[in-house]
Amino acid sequence: MRTSIKFAALAGLVGAAQVAALSQAIDFELKRPHILLDMLGDAAPQLAGKLTVLDGRRADAPSLERIKAFLATKYATPSDNPVLTDVASGFAEFFHSNMPEIDTGWVPLFDLVDLRGSTHDHFDIADTNAGIVYEQVKPGAEIKKRTQISESKTPVGYLTLGAGLGILDDWLSFNQFWRIDEAIDEFRAKHFDEMAARHYGLFTALGNGVDVAFDTDDATTFNKAAAALFRAVRGKGYAVGQNAGLYVVCAPEKVGRITRMLAADQGSGLVQFGTLQEPIAYSVRGVVSSTHIPANDSGYYLVLPGRKLKRGLWKDLSVETQRNASMRAEDIYAHSQYNAAIGDSAQVRRVKFA
Repeated sequence: MRTSIKFAALAGLVGAAQVAALSQAIDFELKRPHILLDMLGDAAPQLAGKLTVLDGRRADAPSLERIKAFLATKYATPSDNPVLTDVASGFAEFFHSNMPEIDTGWVPLFDLVDLRGSTHDHFDIADTNAGIVYEQVKPGAEIKKRTQISESKTPVGYLTLGAGLGILDDWLSFNQFWRIDEAIDEFRAKHFDEMAARHYGLFTALGNGVDVAFDTDDATTFNKAAAALFRAVRGKGYAVGQNAGLYVVCAPEKVGRITRMLAADQGSGLVQFGTLQEPIAYSVRGVVSSTHIPANDSGYYLVLPGRKLKRGLWKDLSVETQRNASMRAEDIYAHSQYNAAIGDSAQVRRVKFA
């Protein structure tokens, strides 16, 4: 459910002051999800209900005091704008009303490279590790070091995505502020939907080299896929053992089947009564479901998060305004800059169903 009409306070302003307040308020409104993601980090998806947590590590919802402290240190919230009054309470309301509607399940799958304010137009993902090797050292002997490191890299440049909207003078003149509410909600929703699509699309675009064929039953296939993943990343400098937390990424239609499978631990009735041949042998941190994974996908994705799965953020969703006299409107142009890449496909397995 959306929050109450936020822009009605603009009725108390006229002319240039009203336009300036409108622009500032819209810019801040569009940034709300980005600010909450900054504050909550990888916990944001589970708190917003976009991640089924299985490893017991629950996060606490943000308190009003925590929100106030974060906004005071990182984001400017002008007090002279009537639309931005009581900002912290507005954020708390947004978290419980709008944030659950935004698909943020992809967030914990990628390490963030924060380039906001940076002069770099790309970041690099090293295709190999630094080649560090531990060797036995005899008493008094010198430890050998590697100084000539020449590794290949994958550069990830920024993408700029933008959209525009005209806010008609009549909406302001006749206090039709609900129209602005609806337009900004759609502006924000389409942005985050596009952002989610691009991140999930990295998994669905992987070739069949990451596929693991069905074997006996779902639990056996899962164990086979997890073992294959851990063997594939062994020796790459990730320091990953078999207890590392994995994520399952799937279409909503597959959630029930997957959560049932993951319930097959040691001593489970599913194993005792022969429904599944063996218990789940590896740790799953959470299940991410998204409609950006096609319903006809023949399985799910098993993901080792972070490491060389990285996303870059150059600019949060931001707006600029321009007067359009011919249309009697204030044109709002929004744009953001981000990108992501899977630097090592060995961290992903596409696990097939029968």
